[in-house]
Amino acid sequence: MNRDWTLIETLLPQDTNPAGSIFGGVLMSLMDKAAAITAWRYARCDMVTAGAEEIAFIRPVRVGEVIKVEARVVCTGRTSIDMAVMVEAEDVFTGQSYEAARGYFTMVALDKEGKPTEVPPWEPRTEEERRRCEASGERRARRRKNT
Repeated sequence: MNRDWTLIETLLPQDTNPAGSIFGGVLMSLMDKAAAITAWRYARCDMVTAGAEEIAFIRPVRVGEVIKVEARVVCTGRTSIDMAVMVEAEDVFTGQSYEAARGYFTMVALDKEGKPTEVPPWEPRTEEERRRCEASGERRARRRKNT
């Protein structure tokens, strides 16, 4: 079962804000796209974004840099998949790379009628995977408490 995906993009002048860096919304869109592709490949069904949390823009991305957006399944619910998404930017002329953004996305599986449907369960195998899954459960509990 595929539980991670990497999306590589280069960003263009139309993606920049007046400060000369890439719009945060452009980065979030690419993060959402990587999460969606990962979820589709994992569950093999339609998925929609239910939420994005703890999005952090760590360093600005400049026009012409190449970004790598990595999404990974960190936990599954009955009908949802929680993803960790990380953006790394690279100056291709110097080879320097850095973490530019990170966040968590929750995707929900849909059946042919557009109703939530079950996803294949995923069980963490390592201590780090267990920690990430537990943190995902804590985020889910906070969301439910606040609704």
